Amino acid sequence: MSTEDTRRAVRHILLALDSAQDATTLELAAQLAALVQGTLQGVFVESSDLLRLAQLPFAREISITSATPRRLETAQLERDLRAQAEQVRRLLENHAVRHSVQWTFRIERGALTATLAASSATDIVMLGRPGDSPRRQPAGTTPVLAAFDGSEAAHRALDTAADMADEGDGILILLPAAQAQELRPAAAALLAARKRRAHYLVLPDLSPAQLLDAGRRHHCRLLVVGGNPAALLPQLQQSSCPVAVVQ
Repeated sequence: MSTEDTRRAVRHILLALDSAQDATTLELAAQLAALVQGTLQGVFVESSDLLRLAQLPFAREISITSATPRRLETAQLERDLRAQAEQVRRLLENHAVRHSVQWTFRIERGALTATLAASSATDIVMLGRPGDSPRRQPAGTTPVLAAFDGSEAAHRALDTAADMADEGDGILILLPAAQAQELRPAAAALLAARKRRAHYLVLPDLSPAQLLDAGRRHHCRLLVVGGNPAALLPQLQQSSCPVAVVQ
């Protein structure tokens, strides 16, 4: 698959959110949608597990200001979730309008895994880091990381990483040790065509644990992976940076 074919294929970007503080991921998603001239679909996921917990008679929450435990009320929790969702919707609108991209927003109640399982028609699914806020990157880091195993999805993921990387920065390509020598030339050729510098990190494998560790150690701004979002993203929820899974 050529780079041009890959870029034409990206049209729908789904952003799964459950935090009104996730401004960094909203900005990255809007940037990507603008670059590929795609649509941005925001989904705020209300946790059904949390709502079920609120129905239990012994459920309590602790106030941040007073440190006093109080009963967790279902009605109040639902109001809080709706208020959070409205904050997210406004933030999404602001970022989308600034980047001139088409956008939609909806609220789903359930589990994140169910939302991801229904995302098969979406080209890229992004997941933010809860409580995210813009951070200054330490000097000498390469903020965009891309896992590359040679699959078609990995080629599309690497092309997406090239879209998101600043021209002055390289992309840190994560390679599995068993195939590193074979995969490196293919990754280098793709990035050379996009005029992006490449750095390489060989990992024992590309398991979620290895990807999360690499992201933390290299202060990632974005981690890009090719594959099935429903299988990958639940295992990458603890990422230190936003994650994009390219199908």
